[in-house]
Amino acid sequence: MRIIQVVVMCGLIVVAGACGVEGRTYTRAESSAEAARLRTALATLDGLPEGFSARARESWRPPFSPRKKACRILFDAAAGSPPRDGLGGTATATFEGDHIGELAGVGLAVYTGGGGASERLGELRDAMEGCGTARSGAMGGNDRLVATELALGDVGADVEARRLTGRVGGYPYEMHLVVAGVGHTVIALVHAGLTPPDAGRTEELARSLVREVGSLDS
Repeated sequence: MRIIQVVVMCGLIVVAGACGVEGRTYTRAESSAEAARLRTALATLDGLPEGFSARARESWRPPFSPRKKACRILFDAAAGSPPRDGLGGTATATFEGDHIGELAGVGLAVYTGGGGASERLGELRDAMEGCGTARSGAMGGNDRLVATELALGDVGADVEARRLTGRVGGYPYEMHLVVAGVGHTVIALVHAGLTPPDAGRTEELARSLVREVGSLDS
């Protein structure tokens, strides 16, 4: 996959048309093109678990804004606002499942430079370590989700996952949070619902995303 960017760092910040990175030249036009490729990848995503609609809808909206920064970082990444350092382009979508309130929210982010994506993935991993309990920051809010480990099988990429369970809006709620790195792209996935989401379906979703994003690098 081509590396994309709007403002390029080459020793100095240069607001210009192009700059060399790892032997290549990357331009604003390429940034727009890569963002469009990410959106197309989500719009044509294959291999969704049975019962999921293939129609990509608008960005996932978190059920509440967590009080703790680490939790906000994770929610924001899946909603289309990932860590911004070195960010070149994003794409988001939500896919509806056939269980009560089931949905999968996806945020894709492409980063510039050789280590940009791995460093941002590291930030999300650190956020997972720091988000033991996600609580609503609103006055009088009783939304609360407690994080535990979520084991996934091999999905073909560097992956970290958590299961968050508790109550949102007074109702039982469960969310699976997954972050993965594929080349210059970081994937953030939320699989949630009023009916507890199945870990096997979460694994299928992650594998489909990794495969689709990986195909853009080939």
